[in-house]
Amino acid sequence: MENKELVPPFSAETAAAKLQLNENEWNTSDAAKVALLYTEDVEWSDRTTFLTGREAVQNYLAEKFAEQKDYKIRKEVWGAKENRNAIRFQEEWQDADGQWFHSYGNEQLEFDEQGVIRKRFGCISDKTIDASAREL
Repeated sequence: MENKELVPPFSAETAAAKLQLNENEWNTSDAAKVALLYTEDVEWSDRTTFLTGREAVQNYLAEKFAEQKDYKIRKEVWGAKENRNAIRFQEEWQDADGQWFHSYGNEQLEFDEQGVIRKRFGCISDKTIDASAREL
């Protein structure tokens, strides 16, 4: 399925395909590429960080990816309705000291008519793990 077909209203199939493209971009750890998933004026939150605008998101993600080494994410659609998707995700990464983390969370996404994310609200919890407990 091509990206131009992945616009609201979403079906279960198109929401899953759109999310796979999203996950693929996040797994590049390229802040500039990931930021393009969001509108210029996106309303965006992550943990206790609240941002407005693609440039702010790109700057935040550049710092995140620099701090979280060997970053990987897996995403799953939990619900899709019209131009909104509910997502469950899990991340694995390690800090500068080599400590591994598993982060669990959910995000609510709202898309514009072109299928670009205009609102993203995330909630995430981190847990330290041994390298042997990695899943991703």
